[in-house]
Amino acid sequence: MAKKYIDFEVYLVYVDADKCDGCEECVRYCPVDVFDFSTKAYPVRPRNCLGCRTCEAVCKSKAVVITEI
Repeated sequence: MAKKYIDFEVYLVYVDADKCDGCEECVRYCPVDVFDFSTKAYPVRPRNCLGCRTCEAVCKSKAVVITEI
């Protein structure tokens, strides 16, 4: 029996805390609930990331960076 390999992409989700202005847009618009929020956004479930980059698009301060690894 041949092995089956799952082809998937993994993304690194980074929030620059110095740039984050606390608007919560990334939390609000993320379709897979990657972020949590206290006073600043932070990725608590980065494995959920689909790489859609919606969080990057809605972040006015450009604090969110998604990188394919």
